[in-house]
Amino acid sequence: MLLAWYMMNPFKQLNLFNFKEKKPLLTIAEQRDLELRKEKIEKAIRSRAYISDINQRYNKMTDKKRKNFFRRAA
Repeated sequence: MLLAWYMMNPFKQLNLFNFKEKKPLLTIAEQRDLELRKEKIEKAIRSRAYISDINQRYNKMTDKKRKNFFRRAA
């Protein structure tokens, strides 16, 4: 109930009392460094997801082999 009121509260959208502090402007070098850091993080996330996918496929394949091995032995 409280969450619904908070979401529909019209005063929340006005932000009359929540002034954001002005951020200092970044130099070109700082902007480039920031973009490179963001790009590096995104690449790391994508590579981890790719490696995780490969590991899941490998584990599924080895599980099938292990199950077949026990069937043949019995």
